[in-house]
Amino acid sequence: MTRKTEMFTNKDNEFIAWYPTCVEPGPASTVWTPRRAAWYVHIPFCTAICDYCGFAVERAKGNNKARYLDALEQEIIRYAESGRLEGHRFECGHFGGGTPSVLEASELIHIKSLIDTHFDVIDDPEITVEVNPISFTADKAVAYREAGVNRISFGLQSFQDRLLRIIGRPHRSRDVDETLAAIDAAGFDNFSLDVIYGIPSQTIEELRADLQRVIETGAKHISCFRLEIIPFTVLKLREASGDNPPRLDKATLDEMDLIVTEVLVGAGYREYGAFNFAKPGYESVHNDIAFMAPQDDYIGFGNSSYSFINGHIFCNEASIEAYEAAVAAGRDPIALAHRLTALEEMSRYFVLGVKFLSVSRSGFIERFGLEPEALFGTVIADLERAGMWVRQEDSWTVTPKGRQYINNIAKSFYTEDSIGRRNFAQFVPTITPDQILRYARPASGNASKTLQEQP
Repeated sequence: MTRKTEMFTNKDNEFIAWYPTCVEPGPASTVWTPRRAAWYVHIPFCTAICDYCGFAVERAKGNNKARYLDALEQEIIRYAESGRLEGHRFECGHFGGGTPSVLEASELIHIKSLIDTHFDVIDDPEITVEVNPISFTADKAVAYREAGVNRISFGLQSFQDRLLRIIGRPHRSRDVDETLAAIDAAGFDNFSLDVIYGIPSQTIEELRADLQRVIETGAKHISCFRLEIIPFTVLKLREASGDNPPRLDKATLDEMDLIVTEVLVGAGYREYGAFNFAKPGYESVHNDIAFMAPQDDYIGFGNSSYSFINGHIFCNEASIEAYEAAVAAGRDPIALAHRLTALEEMSRYFVLGVKFLSVSRSGFIERFGLEPEALFGTVIADLERAGMWVRQEDSWTVTPKGRQYINNIAKSFYTEDSIGRRNFAQFVPTITPDQILRYARPASGNASKTLQEQP
Protein backbone atom coordinates (compact mmCIF):
# COMPACT_ATOMS: atom_id res chain seq x y z
CA MET A 1 0.00 0.00 0.00
CA THR A 2 1.41 3.39 -1.08
CA ARG A 3 1.42 6.04 1.58
CA LYS A 4 -0.11 9.35 0.49
CA THR A 5 2.15 12.39 0.92
CA GLU A 6 0.31 15.48 2.14
CA MET A 7 1.02 18.69 0.25
CA PHE A 8 0.13 20.95 3.20
CA THR A 9 0.77 19.98 6.79
CA ASN A 10 -1.45 22.74 8.22
CA LYS A 11 -4.61 24.40 7.01
CA ASP A 12 -4.23 28.18 6.54
CA ASN A 13 -7.35 29.95 7.80
CA GLU A 14 -6.38 33.51 6.93
CA PHE A 15 -9.12 35.28 4.92
CA ILE A 16 -7.51 36.68 1.77
CA ALA A 17 -9.29 39.97 1.16
CA TRP A 18 -6.84 41.74 -1.18
CA TYR A 19 -3.57 41.14 -3.00
CA PRO A 20 -0.64 41.77 -3.31
CA THR A 21 0.22 41.98 0.36
CA CYS A 22 3.58 43.74 -0.09
CA VAL A 23 2.29 47.19 0.90
CA GLU A 24 4.65 49.63 2.58
CA PRO A 25 4.31 53.05 4.25
CA GLY A 26 3.82 55.75 1.63
CA PRO A 27 2.17 59.13 1.08
CA ALA A 28 -1.32 59.43 -0.38
CA SER A 29 0.07 61.52 -3.22
CA THR A 30 1.64 58.44 -4.81
CA VAL A 31 -1.80 56.87 -5.12
CA TRP A 32 -3.32 59.82 -6.95
CA THR A 33 -0.41 60.94 -9.12
CA PRO A 34 -1.94 61.92 -12.50
CA ARG A 35 -0.72 60.03 -15.54
CA ARG A 36 1.46 61.86 -18.06
CA ALA A 37 -0.49 62.63 -21.20
CA ALA A 38 -0.31 64.46 -24.50
CA TRP A 39 -2.98 65.95 -26.74
CA TYR A 40 -3.17 66.25 -30.50
CA VAL A 41 -5.55 68.38 -32.57
CA HIS A 42 -6.08 67.59 -36.25
CA ILE A 43 -6.72 70.51 -38.59
CA PRO A 44 -7.63 68.89 -41.92
CA PHE A 45 -7.46 71.95 -44.17
CA CYS A 46 -4.70 73.02 -46.56
CA THR A 47 -4.35 75.91 -48.96
CA ALA A 48 -3.16 73.35 -51.52
CA ILE A 49 -2.72 69.60 -51.17
CA CYS A 50 0.79 68.36 -51.91
CA ASP A 51 1.06 65.71 -54.61
CA TYR A 52 2.54 63.09 -52.26
CA CYS A 53 0.06 63.59 -49.39
CA GLY A 54 -2.07 60.66 -48.26
CA PHE A 55 -3.47 62.14 -45.05
CA ALA A 56 -7.10 62.93 -44.32
CA VAL A 57 -7.05 66.51 -45.59
CA GLU A 58 -9.14 68.80 -47.79
CA ARG A 59 -8.63 72.13 -49.51
CA ALA A 60 -9.56 75.04 -47.28
CA LYS A 61 -11.20 76.93 -50.14
CA GLY A 62 -14.84 75.92 -50.47
CA ASN A 63 -14.97 74.10 -47.13
CA ASN A 64 -16.93 75.19 -44.08
CA LYS A 65 -14.10 75.69 -41.60
CA ALA A 66 -16.44 77.22 -39.04
CA ARG A 67 -18.62 74.11 -38.95
CA TYR A 68 -15.59 71.87 -38.43
CA LEU A 69 -14.18 74.09 -35.69
CA ASP A 70 -17.56 74.07 -33.95
CA ALA A 71 -17.58 70.25 -34.01
CA LEU A 72 -14.01 70.23 -32.70
CA GLU A 73 -15.01 72.50 -29.83
CA GLN A 74 -17.99 70.30 -29.00
CA GLU A 75 -15.78 67.18 -28.96
CA ILE A 76 -13.30 68.80 -26.56
CA ILE A 77 -16.03 70.03 -24.22
CA ARG A 78 -17.76 66.63 -24.34
CA TYR A 79 -14.59 64.95 -23.08
CA ALA A 80 -14.20 67.59 -20.38
CA GLU A 81 -17.77 67.40 -19.09
CA SER A 82 -17.75 63.59 -19.06
CA GLY A 83 -14.69 63.57 -16.77
CA ARG A 84 -13.13 60.80 -18.85
CA LEU A 85 -9.76 62.53 -18.94
CA GLU A 86 -9.55 63.16 -15.21
CA GLY A 87 -6.41 61.60 -13.82
CA HIS A 88 -4.42 62.72 -16.85
CA ARG A 89 -2.02 65.64 -16.71
CA PHE A 90 -1.09 67.09 -20.09
CA GLU A 91 2.57 67.92 -20.58
CA CYS A 92 2.42 68.80 -24.27
CA GLY A 93 0.10 69.52 -27.15
CA HIS A 94 0.46 69.34 -30.91
CA PHE A 95 -1.55 70.99 -33.70
CA GLY A 96 -1.12 68.87 -36.83
CA GLY A 97 -2.87 68.27 -40.09
CA GLY A 98 -3.31 69.29 -42.76
CA THR A 99 -1.98 72.74 -42.13
CA PRO A 100 -2.90 74.29 -38.77
CA SER A 101 -1.51 77.65 -39.89
CA VAL A 102 -4.31 77.85 -42.48
CA LEU A 103 -6.57 78.89 -39.58
CA GLU A 104 -6.76 82.45 -38.36
CA ALA A 105 -4.47 82.83 -35.36
CA SER A 106 -7.49 83.62 -33.16
CA GLU A 107 -9.18 80.35 -34.20
CA LEU A 108 -6.17 78.23 -33.29
CA ILE A 109 -5.60 80.09 -30.02
CA HIS A 110 -9.25 79.57 -29.07
CA ILE A 111 -8.82 75.79 -29.38
CA LYS A 112 -5.70 75.92 -27.22
CA SER A 113 -7.56 77.99 -24.61
CA LEU A 114 -10.39 75.44 -24.50
CA ILE A 115 -7.92 72.69 -23.65
CA ASP A 116 -6.04 74.84 -21.13
CA THR A 117 -9.23 75.71 -19.24
CA HIS A 118 -10.96 72.32 -19.35
CA PHE A 119 -8.13 69.91 -18.54
CA ASP A 120 -5.22 69.49 -16.13
CA VAL A 121 -2.29 71.08 -17.99
CA ILE A 122 1.16 71.63 -16.49
CA ASP A 123 2.74 75.07 -16.38
CA ASP A 124 4.59 75.91 -19.60
CA PRO A 125 3.85 72.72 -21.56
CA GLU A 126 5.46 72.08 -24.91
CA ILE A 127 2.94 73.34 -27.50
CA THR A 128 3.75 72.74 -31.16
CA VAL A 129 2.06 74.14 -34.26
CA GLU A 130 2.79 72.76 -37.73
CA VAL A 131 3.14 75.52 -40.33
CA ASN A 132 3.65 75.89 -44.05
CA PRO A 133 4.85 79.02 -45.89
CA ILE A 134 1.72 79.62 -47.97
CA SER A 135 -0.47 80.19 -44.89
CA PHE A 136 2.01 81.25 -42.21
CA THR A 137 2.73 84.94 -41.57
CA ALA A 138 4.84 87.05 -39.25
CA ASP A 139 1.67 88.24 -37.50
CA LYS A 140 0.55 84.68 -36.84
CA ALA A 141 3.98 83.82 -35.45
CA VAL A 142 3.76 86.67 -32.94
CA ALA A 143 0.18 85.76 -31.97
CA TYR A 144 1.15 82.13 -31.41
CA ARG A 145 4.10 83.12 -29.24
CA GLU A 146 2.03 85.49 -27.11
CA ALA A 147 -0.61 82.75 -26.61
CA GLY A 148 1.90 80.25 -25.20
CA VAL A 149 2.89 78.29 -28.29
CA ASN A 150 6.60 77.62 -27.80
CA ARG A 151 7.52 75.27 -30.64
CA ILE A 152 7.06 75.52 -34.41
CA SER A 153 7.25 72.55 -36.78
CA PHE A 154 7.92 73.82 -40.29
CA GLY A 155 7.47 71.53 -43.29
CA LEU A 156 10.04 73.04 -45.62
CA GLN A 157 10.88 69.64 -47.28
CA SER A 158 13.62 71.15 -49.47
CA PHE A 159 15.35 74.45 -50.18
CA GLN A 160 15.54 73.64 -53.89
CA ASP A 161 12.80 74.69 -56.28
CA ARG A 162 13.49 71.82 -58.68
CA LEU A 163 12.80 69.24 -55.99
CA LEU A 164 9.81 71.13 -54.60
CA ARG A 165 8.22 71.06 -58.08
CA ILE A 166 8.74 67.31 -58.41
CA ILE A 167 6.88 66.53 -55.17
CA GLY A 168 4.19 69.11 -55.85
CA ARG A 169 4.86 71.51 -53.01
CA PRO A 170 3.12 74.87 -53.53
CA HIS A 171 5.92 76.97 -52.02
CA ARG A 172 9.40 77.89 -53.26
CA SER A 173 12.77 78.56 -51.62
CA ARG A 174 12.09 82.28 -51.21
CA ASP A 175 8.98 81.37 -49.17
CA VAL A 176 11.14 79.16 -46.94
CA ASP A 177 13.43 82.09 -46.19
CA GLU A 178 10.47 84.34 -45.32
CA THR A 179 9.00 81.71 -42.98
CA LEU A 180 12.30 81.21 -41.19
CA ALA A 181 12.61 84.97 -40.76
CA ALA A 182 9.11 85.13 -39.23
CA ILE A 183 9.93 82.31 -36.81
CA ASP A 184 13.12 84.08 -35.73
CA ALA A 185 11.49 87.52 -35.41
CA ALA A 186 8.75 86.13 -33.15
CA GLY A 187 11.39 84.74 -30.77
CA PHE A 188 10.96 80.99 -31.32
CA ASP A 189 14.16 79.42 -30.07
CA ASN A 190 12.70 75.93 -30.39
CA PHE A 191 11.66 75.05 -33.92
CA SER A 192 11.72 71.84 -35.94
CA LEU A 193 12.19 71.43 -39.68
CA ASP A 194 10.83 68.62 -41.86
CA VAL A 195 12.99 67.46 -44.76
CA ILE A 196 12.04 64.98 -47.49
CA TYR A 197 14.74 63.09 -49.38
CA GLY A 198 14.83 60.24 -51.88
CA ILE A 199 12.92 62.38 -54.36
CA PRO A 200 12.99 61.01 -57.94
CA SER A 201 16.18 62.24 -59.70
CA GLN A 202 17.54 63.86 -56.51
CA THR A 203 21.32 63.71 -56.34
CA ILE A 204 23.59 63.06 -53.37
CA GLU A 205 24.94 66.59 -53.80
CA GLU A 206 21.44 68.06 -53.59
CA LEU A 207 20.74 66.12 -50.40
CA ARG A 208 23.97 67.31 -48.79
CA ALA A 209 23.17 70.90 -49.81
CA ASP A 210 19.70 70.69 -48.20
CA LEU A 211 21.12 69.25 -45.00
CA GLN A 212 23.77 71.96 -44.80
CA ARG A 213 21.16 74.68 -45.26
CA VAL A 214 19.00 73.09 -42.54
CA ILE A 215 21.93 73.08 -40.13
CA GLU A 216 22.64 76.75 -40.88
CA THR A 217 19.11 77.73 -39.83
CA GLY A 218 19.93 76.81 -36.22
CA ALA A 219 16.92 74.48 -35.97
CA LYS A 220 16.88 72.61 -32.67
CA HIS A 221 15.03 69.62 -34.12
CA ILE A 222 15.03 68.03 -37.57
CA SER A 223 12.78 65.29 -38.95
CA CYS A 224 14.04 63.65 -42.14
CA PHE A 225 11.69 61.40 -44.09
CA ARG A 226 12.45 59.26 -47.11
CA LEU A 227 9.77 59.94 -49.73
CA GLU A 228 7.15 57.23 -50.13
CA ILE A 229 4.99 57.36 -53.25
CA ILE A 230 1.67 55.92 -52.12
CA PRO A 231 -1.47 54.93 -54.08
CA PHE A 232 -4.37 57.36 -54.57
CA THR A 233 -2.12 60.43 -54.59
CA VAL A 234 -1.34 62.81 -57.46
CA LEU A 235 2.33 61.85 -57.27
CA LYS A 236 1.39 58.22 -57.93
CA LEU A 237 -0.83 59.25 -60.84
CA ARG A 238 2.00 61.30 -62.30
CA GLU A 239 4.41 58.41 -61.94
CA ALA A 240 2.03 56.05 -63.73
CA SER A 241 1.56 58.54 -66.58
CA GLY A 242 5.30 59.02 -67.03
CA ASP A 243 5.39 62.62 -65.80
CA ASN A 244 7.82 61.92 -62.96
CA PRO A 245 11.56 61.42 -63.24
CA PRO A 246 12.54 57.78 -62.51
CA ARG A 247 12.71 56.66 -58.88
CA LEU A 248 16.12 56.35 -57.30
CA ASP A 249 17.59 52.87 -57.00
CA LYS A 250 17.82 51.09 -53.65
CA ALA A 251 21.59 51.54 -53.35
CA THR A 252 21.26 55.33 -53.70
CA LEU A 253 18.39 55.49 -51.22
CA ASP A 254 20.33 53.42 -48.70
CA GLU A 255 23.34 55.70 -49.15
CA MET A 256 21.11 58.72 -48.52
CA ASP A 257 19.88 57.16 -45.26
CA LEU A 258 23.46 56.94 -44.06
CA ILE A 259 24.33 60.45 -45.25
CA VAL A 260 21.44 61.99 -43.30
CA THR A 261 22.74 60.44 -40.08
CA GLU A 262 26.39 61.18 -40.84
CA VAL A 263 25.83 64.87 -41.61
CA LEU A 264 23.36 65.71 -38.83
CA VAL A 265 25.15 63.77 -36.09
CA GLY A 266 28.38 65.37 -37.25
CA ALA A 267 26.74 68.78 -36.75
CA GLY A 268 25.89 68.06 -33.11
CA TYR A 269 22.40 66.60 -33.43
CA ARG A 270 21.47 63.46 -31.54
CA GLU A 271 19.65 60.79 -33.53
CA TYR A 272 17.09 59.83 -30.92
CA GLY A 273 14.60 58.15 -33.22
CA ALA A 274 14.06 56.94 -36.73
CA PHE A 275 13.75 60.15 -38.76
CA ASN A 276 14.32 62.36 -35.67
CA PHE A 277 17.37 64.43 -34.77
CA ALA A 278 17.63 66.99 -31.96
CA LYS A 279 20.10 69.18 -30.20
CA PRO A 280 20.52 67.77 -26.65
CA GLY A 281 17.56 68.82 -24.52
CA TYR A 282 15.32 69.60 -27.50
CA GLU A 283 13.91 66.14 -28.11
CA SER A 284 10.15 66.27 -28.74
CA VAL A 285 8.10 65.83 -25.56
CA HIS A 286 5.20 64.58 -27.69
CA ASN A 287 7.43 61.80 -29.06
CA ASP A 288 8.58 60.96 -25.55
CA ILE A 289 5.04 60.55 -24.23
CA ALA A 290 3.28 58.96 -27.18
CA PHE A 291 5.93 56.69 -28.70
CA MET A 292 9.09 56.18 -26.68
CA ALA A 293 8.97 53.16 -24.37
CA PRO A 294 7.37 53.14 -21.90
CA GLN A 295 4.57 54.94 -23.76
CA ASP A 296 2.01 57.08 -21.94
CA ASP A 297 -1.54 58.13 -22.85
CA TYR A 298 -2.47 60.62 -25.55
CA ILE A 299 -5.80 61.91 -26.83
CA GLY A 300 -6.52 63.03 -30.37
CA PHE A 301 -9.23 65.58 -31.20
CA GLY A 302 -10.62 66.07 -34.69
CA ASN A 303 -11.24 63.87 -37.71
CA SER A 304 -8.88 60.95 -38.35
CA SER A 305 -6.98 61.49 -35.07
CA TYR A 306 -5.68 58.49 -33.15
CA SER A 307 -5.68 58.09 -29.37
CA PHE A 308 -4.30 55.70 -26.77
CA ILE A 309 -6.18 56.02 -23.49
CA ASN A 310 -6.84 53.55 -20.68
CA GLY A 311 -5.47 50.59 -22.58
CA HIS A 312 -7.52 51.30 -25.73
CA ILE A 313 -6.35 52.45 -29.12
CA PHE A 314 -9.02 54.18 -31.17
CA CYS A 315 -9.39 56.61 -34.04
CA ASN A 316 -11.98 59.14 -35.06
CA GLU A 317 -13.94 59.18 -38.30
CA ALA A 318 -11.58 60.11 -41.14
CA SER A 319 -14.26 61.78 -43.25
CA ILE A 320 -14.90 65.35 -42.13
CA GLU A 321 -18.61 64.92 -42.87
CA ALA A 322 -18.87 61.71 -40.82
CA TYR A 323 -16.93 63.30 -37.97
CA GLU A 324 -19.16 66.39 -37.89
CA ALA A 325 -22.33 64.27 -38.11
CA ALA A 326 -21.29 62.10 -35.16
CA VAL A 327 -20.54 65.11 -32.97
CA ALA A 328 -23.76 66.86 -33.99
CA ALA A 329 -25.70 63.74 -32.98
CA GLY A 330 -24.11 63.82 -29.52
CA ARG A 331 -21.94 60.74 -30.15
CA ASP A 332 -18.24 60.17 -29.74
CA PRO A 333 -16.85 60.41 -33.31
CA ILE A 334 -14.90 57.17 -32.85
CA ALA A 335 -14.83 54.93 -35.93
CA LEU A 336 -12.47 52.13 -34.88
CA ALA A 337 -11.34 50.91 -31.48
CA HIS A 338 -9.55 48.04 -29.80
CA ARG A 339 -8.82 47.20 -26.18
CA LEU A 340 -5.29 45.89 -25.93
CA THR A 341 -4.65 42.54 -24.35
CA ALA A 342 -1.83 42.24 -21.84
CA LEU A 343 0.33 40.65 -24.56
CA GLU A 344 -0.43 43.49 -27.00
CA GLU A 345 0.57 46.10 -24.41
CA MET A 346 3.91 44.31 -24.01
CA SER A 347 4.27 44.04 -27.77
CA ARG A 348 3.47 47.75 -28.18
CA TYR A 349 6.31 48.60 -25.80
CA PHE A 350 8.72 47.18 -28.38
CA VAL A 351 6.85 47.98 -31.62
CA LEU A 352 6.80 51.72 -30.91
CA GLY A 353 9.89 51.76 -28.72
CA VAL A 354 12.32 50.48 -31.37
CA LYS A 355 11.39 53.42 -33.62
CA PHE A 356 13.26 55.53 -31.08
CA LEU A 357 16.29 53.27 -31.32
CA SER A 358 16.65 52.17 -27.70
CA VAL A 359 14.35 50.04 -25.55
CA SER A 360 14.90 49.65 -21.81
CA ARG A 361 14.82 46.11 -20.44
CA SER A 362 14.41 47.18 -16.80
CA GLY A 363 11.63 49.55 -17.82
CA PHE A 364 9.76 46.62 -19.36
CA ILE A 365 10.23 44.54 -16.21
CA GLU A 366 9.12 47.40 -13.96
CA ARG A 367 5.99 47.97 -16.03
CA PHE A 368 4.92 44.40 -16.75
CA GLY A 369 6.53 42.33 -14.02
CA LEU A 370 8.36 39.79 -16.17
CA GLU A 371 11.47 39.56 -18.30
CA PRO A 372 10.92 40.37 -21.99
CA GLU A 373 12.94 37.32 -23.05
CA ALA A 374 10.18 35.14 -21.60
CA LEU A 375 7.84 36.38 -24.35
CA PHE A 376 10.06 37.63 -27.15
CA GLY A 377 13.26 35.65 -26.59
CA THR A 378 13.40 34.20 -30.10
CA VAL A 379 12.79 37.55 -31.82
CA ILE A 380 15.31 39.31 -29.58
CA ALA A 381 17.99 36.69 -30.28
CA ASP A 382 17.32 36.67 -34.05
CA LEU A 383 17.70 40.47 -34.23
CA GLU A 384 20.95 40.31 -32.27
CA ARG A 385 22.37 37.59 -34.55
CA ALA A 386 21.38 39.59 -37.65
CA GLY A 387 23.18 42.67 -36.32
CA MET A 388 19.98 44.71 -36.22
CA TRP A 389 20.45 45.71 -32.59
CA VAL A 390 22.79 45.10 -29.68
CA ARG A 391 22.36 44.77 -25.93
CA GLN A 392 24.08 47.70 -24.21
CA GLU A 393 23.89 47.43 -20.43
CA ASP A 394 20.18 47.78 -19.62
CA SER A 395 18.87 48.48 -23.15
CA TRP A 396 18.67 47.13 -26.67
CA THR A 397 20.00 49.72 -29.10
CA VAL A 398 19.30 49.63 -32.84
CA THR A 399 22.49 49.49 -34.93
CA PRO A 400 23.19 51.60 -38.05
CA LYS A 401 22.30 48.51 -40.09
CA GLY A 402 19.06 48.12 -38.17
CA ARG A 403 18.07 51.75 -38.68
CA GLN A 404 17.62 51.05 -42.38
CA TYR A 405 15.13 48.31 -41.49
CA ILE A 406 13.43 50.00 -38.57
CA ASN A 407 9.88 49.07 -39.60
CA ASN A 408 10.93 45.46 -40.18
CA ILE A 409 12.30 45.32 -36.64
CA ALA A 410 9.16 46.90 -35.19
CA LYS A 411 6.89 44.46 -37.04
CA SER A 412 8.93 41.54 -35.70
CA PHE A 413 7.10 42.17 -32.41
CA TYR A 414 3.58 42.26 -33.88
CA THR A 415 1.13 39.90 -32.25
CA GLU A 416 -0.95 37.58 -34.40
CA ASP A 417 -4.01 39.77 -34.96
CA SER A 418 -1.89 42.70 -36.20
CA ILE A 419 0.33 40.81 -38.63
CA GLY A 420 -0.34 41.86 -42.20
CA ARG A 421 -2.56 44.81 -41.30
CA ARG A 422 -1.76 48.34 -42.41
CA ASN A 423 -1.66 51.31 -40.04
CA PHE A 424 -4.27 53.40 -41.84
CA ALA A 425 -7.44 51.34 -41.83
CA GLN A 426 -9.40 54.39 -42.97
CA PHE A 427 -8.45 56.26 -46.10
CA VAL A 428 -9.74 59.45 -47.66
CA PRO A 429 -8.27 59.93 -51.18
CA THR A 430 -7.01 63.44 -51.91
CA ILE A 431 -7.17 63.12 -55.71
CA THR A 432 -10.06 64.56 -57.69
CA PRO A 433 -11.82 63.10 -60.77
CA ASP A 434 -10.29 65.90 -62.85
CA GLN A 435 -6.81 64.90 -61.75
CA ILE A 436 -7.47 61.25 -62.57
CA LEU A 437 -8.63 62.20 -66.07
CA ARG A 438 -5.67 64.53 -66.52
CA TYR A 439 -3.10 61.85 -65.84
CA ALA A 440 -5.02 58.87 -67.25
CA ARG A 441 -2.92 58.38 -70.35
CA PRO A 442 -0.77 55.38 -71.28
CA ALA A 443 2.45 55.09 -69.34
CA SER A 444 4.25 54.74 -72.68
CA GLY A 445 3.05 58.17 -73.78
CA ASN A 446 5.60 60.94 -73.46
CA ALA A 447 4.66 64.21 -71.80
CA SER A 448 5.78 67.28 -73.69
CA LYS A 449 7.67 68.43 -70.62
CA THR A 450 8.63 66.61 -67.47
CA LEU A 451 8.11 68.39 -64.20
CA GLN A 452 11.81 68.95 -63.66
CA GLU A 453 11.97 70.81 -66.99
CA GLN A 454 9.08 73.13 -66.18
CA PRO A 455 9.87 76.70 -65.06
